[in-house]
Amino acid sequence: MTAPSVGGAMDLAVGAKAIRVLMEHTTKDGKPRILTQCRYPLTAPHCVKVIYSSLAVIDVAPGGLVVRETVPDLDFAQLQAVTGAALKISPEWRVLEAPALS
Repeated sequence: MTAPSVGGAMDLAVGAKAIRVLMEHTTKDGKPRILTQCRYPLTAPHCVKVIYSSLAVIDVAPGGLVVRETVPDLDFAQLQAVTGAALKISPEWRVLEAPALS
């Protein structure tokens, strides 16, 4: 008899080379969703490489969270104010632009 395998999302997260997360940046009442420490038990720690939020694209790097892109009309201070973890700004930071319709 073999032990049952881990299922679902945990199995995918553990075996993946990189996980990218798509999420709203804040809760419905404006509280940060990106925090210094997760409040739930982790089944696959350190697997997320990039966070695509409703406000920014953030790389999860060994040295912390690095903002690569932000939505128009949002400065770094405003983004930091709605984020529950310290952010750094990438030297390659830019404003997100919608692709041109053809």
